[in-house]
Amino acid sequence: MDSCMKQQCVAAASGDTTSAFLYMINFVLATYCDLSNVRNYPPDRTEEILRPTEKYPIDFDFIVVGAGSAGSVLANRLSEETKWKVLLIEAGDYPSANTEVPGMFIQLMGTPEDYYYDIQPERNACLGMNRKSCKWSKGKTLGGSSSINAMLFVIGNEDDYNGWSRMGNDGWSYDQVLPYFKKMQNCGSANTPEWRAKYCSPDGPLHVRYFNYTDRAMQEMIMNATRDMNIPTLEPLITDKFIGYGLAEGTLDEGRRMSAAKAYLTPAKGRSNLYLMRNARADAILLNGTEAYGVRVTLKNGKTVVLNASKEVILSAGSIGSPQLLMLSGIGPRQHLAQMGISSVVDLPVGKNLQDHVSWQGIYLAYRNESAIPPPPFTYFLDEAYQFLIHERGIFSSNVGFDIVGFVNVNNMTAKYPVTQFLHVHYLRWEINKLRLVMNLFDISNDIVRDLIKLLDEVDILQLMPILLRPKSLGELRLRSKDPAVPVAIYANYYSQQEDMDTMLRSLSYIKQLLQTETFVRKGLWLHHLDIPGCRHTEPDSDEYWRCNLRHMSTMFFHPVGTTKMGPRSDPTAVVDARLKVYGVQRLRVIDASIMPTIISGNTNAPTIMIAEKGADYIKEEHV
Repeated sequence: MDSCMKQQCVAAASGDTTSAFLYMINFVLATYCDLSNVRNYPPDRTEEILRPTEKYPIDFDFIVVGAGSAGSVLANRLSEETKWKVLLIEAGDYPSANTEVPGMFIQLMGTPEDYYYDIQPERNACLGMNRKSCKWSKGKTLGGSSSINAMLFVIGNEDDYNGWSRMGNDGWSYDQVLPYFKKMQNCGSANTPEWRAKYCSPDGPLHVRYFNYTDRAMQEMIMNATRDMNIPTLEPLITDKFIGYGLAEGTLDEGRRMSAAKAYLTPAKGRSNLYLMRNARADAILLNGTEAYGVRVTLKNGKTVVLNASKEVILSAGSIGSPQLLMLSGIGPRQHLAQMGISSVVDLPVGKNLQDHVSWQGIYLAYRNESAIPPPPFTYFLDEAYQFLIHERGIFSSNVGFDIVGFVNVNNMTAKYPVTQFLHVHYLRWEINKLRLVMNLFDISNDIVRDLIKLLDEVDILQLMPILLRPKSLGELRLRSKDPAVPVAIYANYYSQQEDMDTMLRSLSYIKQLLQTETFVRKGLWLHHLDIPGCRHTEPDSDEYWRCNLRHMSTMFFHPVGTTKMGPRSDPTAVVDARLKVYGVQRLRVIDASIMPTIISGNTNAPTIMIAEKGADYIKEEHV
C-alpha cells in the first residue's frame, strides 16, 4: 500500500469497480467538506449592516460582543423574540474542519482560532515551559473556547453555587441554577430515566454524549486502582455525589464536537432578526455619560464603524476580552486607567479576582508493557480517518483520554467535596507523536520532552494530571495600552498562597498511595523522576525535588474566570450585580465566565453556558 501511494496508476481504469471507488472517494471528500460547512451557521451580514448611510443606520435592540460559549446562547435566546434585532459581533471566523474532530483539539492551540495569550512570568509556576512562561489558549472563532476545548461536560457541585448564594448573589444557589443545566442539556438515551428527568431536557440544544472511543485499558487500570483505595465509582459522573472517578460525557453529536455555536447558532441561522458580524473587533463601549448606547468596531479591512443598541449592550467576550473592553471604555480601576491615559467613567475593580485551575504536568508513571507492539504504519491513520469520516468512531472521536476523570479531596479523604480533579493520558510505547502533541498543548520545554521521549522508547507511560479546583491565589489583568489590538497583561499569580501549593503537593502523596494498590503493584508501575534542568541540584524523590518539579511543571488548564466579579453592592470587589448589570452604568451587562465570583470545581464550559441561559431570562424578564 505504501509503495502504491507513491506511484501513478499505470493505466486508466474503467468499469463498475472504478465507479464504486470513485463514488467512495467522492463520498469521503463530501463528508470532509461537511465538517467545515459555513452554511451550518448564520450568514455574515456585515455588508448588509453597513449598507445604510450613517444617517439611517440599522437600529439594533441588543448588541452582543463575542460569539463564544455565552454569546452564542444569548444570540439564540434573544432572537427568539422576533420583534428584537440582535447583533452578534465576533472577532474570529467560522470554525475550521479541525474543530469538528474531537481528537484534533490538541492541535488547535496556537492556530488562528486561538488567542494564545502570553502571561507574565511567574515565580512559582511555568518555569519548565518554553520561554519559562505559560501560554493561555482561548477560542477565537464562532463558539469561542467551546470550539477548541476538550469538550468535557462537567457542572461542578452544589457547594460551588451555594457558595455564590452565600456571598449575597440572590438567584444563584445550586437549586436555582440546576434548571438551566437541565434546559441546555440533551442527553439522548444515556443513563436512567430518573437521572435524565433531573438533569436533561428532551429538546435541550446542547447534545451531551459519551465519547465514541475511549482508552479501555487505561480506564480499567485507573478504576481498579481507585476501587482498591475504596474511592467511589461515579456512574454517571454527574450525580448528587461529588467524590469519585467516572467516565465523563462530552459536548458531542454523533461523534463530532458540538460547540455552543453548533448548539445555539445553527438552529437560529435562518432568523431574519439575527445579524452576525465576523472578523470584527469591538474596540470600545459607547457611553452617553454613564449610559451605554453602542459599540465601536474595527472590521477586518481596518475600517472603524459605530453600531447602536436601543436596549442593551452585552459583553460576552470572555474572562480576558470583557474586562479589557470595559477598561478601554473607562470602566475599571481609576488609578490604572489614569496610568493608561484613559478617562475614568466608573471606578470598578475590573480585571481583579482572576482565578484559574492550575494543573501539574510533572507526574508520570511508567511500566513495562510486555504486549507492546511497534508503531503502526501510516495506513493505520488513514484507516482511522476513514472510520471517523464515515462512521464517526475510532481514535479521532476521542479526546486523548481526558474523559476518565477523578474528583478527590486530597486534604481530607472523607470530605464531601473535592479539592483536586485528576485527568489522565496513556502513552503506549513508541507513541511519540501523541506525546509531542500533548506536551505542545501545555508548551512544555524541549529539554523535558526529550527526557520523556527517551523513556517512551522503553516503556508505557501513564500521565496523571492533578488540577487544583479551589485556588486561593488570585491574579489580575491590566491594560498594556489604549490600543485595543494590544493584548492585556495577565498576572496569574499561581501558588501565591501557600495553601494552594500544599494542596497540590498532597496530590502527589495521593498518587504514591495509588502506586501501593494491588492493581498498580501487579502492573509494576513506578514513579518517574523527570530530568528537569532547573531541578538537577536536588535529590530524586526528595521534598526539594518535588517542589522544584511543581514550580517548573505547573501551568494553566484553560479555565480563567472571575475578572468582572458578580457580587452585592456592599462587596468592594464586585463589578456586576446578581442580574449581571455593571454597577454604575445603565444598559450594560457582562454575561460570561468572567462574572463567576469563585471558580467552580470542574471544567467551566457548561457553567458558562448556564450563566448565559440564566442571563437571557433576566433580560427577557425586563424587556418583554
